[in-house]
Amino acid sequence: MRGDLNDTGINRDFQFRLVLMPIMWALLILGLHAIPGSDLPQETLLDLLHADKAVHFALFAILSSSVFVALGKSGNIRKYKWYAGFVLVGYGIGLEFAQDLWFEGREASWGDILADGLGVLAGRVAFRGIYGCWN
Repeated sequence: MRGDLNDTGINRDFQFRLVLMPIMWALLILGLHAIPGSDLPQETLLDLLHADKAVHFALFAILSSSVFVALGKSGNIRKYKWYAGFVLVGYGIGLEFAQDLWFEGREASWGDILADGLGVLAGRVAFRGIYGCWN
């Protein structure tokens, strides 16, 4: 399996199972962003520890690593790695501004956007560490 991630120009048929995990994580993240602010606990100890940023970081790290694994297993990592990274960061930015515009009682946060971006980078680094290739 390791050779698949390092090869170039591999043509494979689309396999839905490879994109199932990234789609599920993206929908989970969307659902968590859409929770109304009134349903969230107000001023807890976790707010003082900035646990919200850690959650953003972890969710986007898992989403990012699942996207890069799917790209690697499909043989498209070299072709789409930068595109995927920009799309994932854009998804995080879009969700933050959607919170501010459409989701009740929520607001955009530059800290959350930074945590999302760092999570995407961490997912890429985790992919690198697990599979041993940058492609």
